[in-house]
Amino acid sequence: MKVDYLMLPAKQSNQSQKQSSVSYSTCKMKISLISTLHQHLRCRSILVLMAVSLSNGIVFAVPKPPENLTVDGSNVTDQSSPNECSNMKPNWVFCSSFEEGNKNIWDDYDGNPDSTNLIMKEPGPAGITGNNVMRLRVPPGRGIADLVKVLPQSYDKLYARWYVQWEPGYDFNTPNHGGGLHAGGRGYLGRSDFRPTGNDWFTGWIEPETSLHKLYVYSYYRGMNMDCVDPNGQCWGDSFINNTSQNPVLNTGRWYCVEMMMEAGTPTNNLSNANGTINFWLDGKEMGPWTNLWLRTTPDLKINILWLSLFHHGQHPVEGIMLDNVVASTTRIGCF
Repeated sequence: MKVDYLMLPAKQSNQSQKQSSVSYSTCKMKISLISTLHQHLRCRSILVLMAVSLSNGIVFAVPKPPENLTVDGSNVTDQSSPNECSNMKPNWVFCSSFEEGNKNIWDDYDGNPDSTNLIMKEPGPAGITGNNVMRLRVPPGRGIADLVKVLPQSYDKLYARWYVQWEPGYDFNTPNHGGGLHAGGRGYLGRSDFRPTGNDWFTGWIEPETSLHKLYVYSYYRGMNMDCVDPNGQCWGDSFINNTSQNPVLNTGRWYCVEMMMEAGTPTNNLSNANGTINFWLDGKEMGPWTNLWLRTTPDLKINILWLSLFHHGQHPVEGIMLDNVVASTTRIGCF
């Protein structure tokens, strides 16, 4: 299917249910998949009174079956535990569900103070009581709240998946930046206003576009050209957006599954031979890809940092974002 993609000019200041025949007579049930993967399903608190015509006229109260239950053997994770990281898949290189209860797994210089980076109880995307999430809130005015993870190795191609909720009260009109995957020194995190040389850094951030209120990729890389003063002058990042109905308008107060992929491509000294790729998925739906990107000139420049961030250019509401179930992997991760 042909999809109409837009590349928006960047701006300096912005940026099955398959119902089981099993009786629902208990509050918990276990579904056994052929692959031996098990999911424990929590009982819904709402009971549906069902009048059953029996010879003795008894009326039973039967728990309502779970709604919107999807079981996909290729992408199911264990929702009985808030910590999917307790059973990391072979290709996962990093995982945090914030069930560690502290921030020691992250590599931020500022130690992630609770005023901006708070681990808090929230049911999260799986709706589990006692689940931990990370809340990022930016102090008043221009500023940032973020999480930095320097990965154990560097990679030519990498995927990252995280769940995100914009808190009720968040203003999608507010100029902002998000986070994603980064190649190069951590000193380049958040840098702007100039084009990378191809041997220093490239990056891609997933963030809300402030007029459409849809997610898009904002990227700095060697071949970027959408918002430059002149070919060799001051530049701001390129913007890649799927502006079709497949990419929904964002809402506050609900969880989204975001997965990103960056492939550095063959190192080259000219645009004509470039074959780098950036892609992302929203709730499992592919939004790209954007291909033939000139990301690097040397094989030494590889993806080595996962950076989850909320940056505001100026005044903004206090409400920020919540994050959960963060994974980096050399293969597709998917959503549960």
